[in-house]
Amino acid sequence: MKKLTEKIKNLAKKAGADFVGIAPIERFKNAPLRMSPQGILPDAKSIIVCGIHHLDAAVELSGEPTPHQTGAYSIQSSYMNPKLDDISFLLARFLENKGYRTVPIVSSNIWRYTGYKDLKVHFAPDIAHRYAAVAAGLGEIGWNGLFLHPEFGPRVRLVSIITEANLVPAPMYTGEKLCDKCMQCVKNCPVDAFRKEVKKINEIEIGGRIYRFPDINKWRCGWAENFGLNLALKIPEKVNEQVIMQYLEKYGLFAGEFGSCLRFCMIPQKRYYDKIHTHAPGRKKRTSRINIRDLNEILKRYGIDYLIVENRNNFTKDALIHPEYYLPDAQSIILFGVKKIETVSREFDDLMKWRIIEYASFEIAHYFDLKGYSSITQTGIDSNLVAHKLGAWEKNVSYQTVLTSAKLPRFTFVRKTQKEKIEEEQFRNFCLRQGADLVGFFDCTRFEKFKQIFLENFKMPQCKETVYDISGPYGKFSPIIKEEHFSLKGPETHLDNAKSVIVIGLHYPDACLDRAKMPPAESVGPYAFAQFETLNLLFDIAYTVMKKLNDCGYRANCSYDLTGLASYVISSRGLLPDARANAFAGLLAGLATIGKNGVAISREFGQRQRFISIITDFPFKNDPIYKKGDFCGQCNACIEHCPAKAIPKKFRQIEIEGTTFTIPDIDYFACDWAKRYALMGEEGPKYMGVDHTYQVPEKKRIEKLCKTLTETTWGVQKRHLNICEECIRVCPLKGKRRSKC
Repeated sequence: MKKLTEKIKNLAKKAGADFVGIAPIERFKNAPLRMSPQGILPDAKSIIVCGIHHLDAAVELSGEPTPHQTGAYSIQSSYMNPKLDDISFLLARFLENKGYRTVPIVSSNIWRYTGYKDLKVHFAPDIAHRYAAVAAGLGEIGWNGLFLHPEFGPRVRLVSIITEANLVPAPMYTGEKLCDKCMQCVKNCPVDAFRKEVKKINEIEIGGRIYRFPDINKWRCGWAENFGLNLALKIPEKVNEQVIMQYLEKYGLFAGEFGSCLRFCMIPQKRYYDKIHTHAPGRKKRTSRINIRDLNEILKRYGIDYLIVENRNNFTKDALIHPEYYLPDAQSIILFGVKKIETVSREFDDLMKWRIIEYASFEIAHYFDLKGYSSITQTGIDSNLVAHKLGAWEKNVSYQTVLTSAKLPRFTFVRKTQKEKIEEEQFRNFCLRQGADLVGFFDCTRFEKFKQIFLENFKMPQCKETVYDISGPYGKFSPIIKEEHFSLKGPETHLDNAKSVIVIGLHYPDACLDRAKMPPAESVGPYAFAQFETLNLLFDIAYTVMKKLNDCGYRANCSYDLTGLASYVISSRGLLPDARANAFAGLLAGLATIGKNGVAISREFGQRQRFISIITDFPFKNDPIYKKGDFCGQCNACIEHCPAKAIPKKFRQIEIEGTTFTIPDIDYFACDWAKRYALMGEEGPKYMGVDHTYQVPEKKRIEKLCKTLTETTWGVQKRHLNICEECIRVCPLKGKRRSKC
């Protein structure tokens, strides 16, 4: 296992982790079973923990004059957590392909705000990454309850991966004490969470070592950081869920908070003060040589089109830019740009800005930070103004700036493109090299024939009534009914003059689904995370593919739901298209057939993949569709286990190019009742501590749905319900996986 362990560490670091540790399962013997690796995966042997260092300047300069000013610290939510999610998923897929069941854990999520069965803990994640990091020999727990790293102190974000692989564990950390109880965390806590309502001192044993720190009231701690209440309000002597709800109803949301327990903490070995610029302690570090080639690698990795490095002196007299306002010791300003894919929809353009531009900006800033220089992104500088100032502004380019104390030579980079002739099999292999598990093509003529057959067999409503919540993230549901035009969409809906569609599939780790709702943990978090992360990674692949098509002179757009027939489900990460999305696209591309639950089934993975469609004006030829249209046979597991009884026992048969496919006429009202509106506990909510189940009414009226939503007691968890589609969980078809290793 030594070679596999080293390979895992190298893979994680190549993917962006600053440090990696391995913990044996024995070090989690004291963890609450419902919040433990062995609770989620009973045969687990090892837990991998990865971390990314937070930009020092973002921590030191944010939070002034008030903790509500999160500033550049917010990069944690736009890059650090998503990147750690990527690493978690990458390692899980790698180990699964090696034959080891593995569950990736999301980097930052609170699945259970209130207790569940015998678990009385509030704000419970699947597992606590900070304790896992200690168990992996990476550091200690400080008095503030945060994980402390011997190089970076608390300025890290963490993620864990649970696996049945018996990897080589790291020894427990035995270096210098990392917390000297300076008590700055206590003194600077704006809600007094370390002194008010503290009932005991936690005493936690990990790997034979004892760690002690206060047991704080997390509702008080989350006053502003989690729930966005104003810190200027007089906080009651007793704070609980009911108090939080009352104050939210009375005062509403104000802003988030940068946790002062993190900001004012630094390990004594690295601590120093420079109170001219900040009241927070600095982190001592040494500068080292910068290699422009390293920056070029980042630019290549994200397909950056332009980069300009300029001396800060050119901006000091510009009050609208003024770099020193955001980074006092700024010496250089870095502007980079990414050409927009003009035909991409607004939804995916926003994703591009997040997944490409935010990622690239952090990695550039992070590079300088690790080299010992101050560096910051998400500065508040209008990057378009910088581009204008440098004479580089273009209409269809998204810009971002990075500031650093490194004194860099002036430098300009322009990405060169070379128009290539597209060969279909070479292009398919290109898609596979980007990370796709399945790739198929079909042309628009095939889709038009399918559309005609489909509309002959299924009656499509002209409009659809949908309920939306117009209230804030907490409190009572405030429903409104919107009447929306409804039709069977196709390639032409997404791109004028479309010629063909590329369908890309990505498999998510089997154990995420196999272990969903299963005792002892009874968790649905990993499955909810798997759906969200799979769609993000599919977009990353699609973006690279669309960029390639653009370089070759062709237009492209992408869609999570080509036909528009899917619904959406509630997730803690937002609304996500459900598993029926792109099922027909997968069928037409020869990658799948349709199951009795309306979800795509592939030979390789069963129902354990998601798809994205890339619509283009390049004329890709049709791949052959499946010759066997029915994989389900006499199995009716999905029908029998659907809590909403949304799957009929009668099906329609449609013939496409000589193959007969059995297509269910799903009761969409009932399905949405259970999943989209989270009104049936069995679909996920009850495992979160919100156990409510309302039976689907006989008369399926939208007004009845509104009334039920209004009457439901949601508590603080209204936006944190997770779906685990029962019809997929019970499906016995797992496919025959093809290892990519």
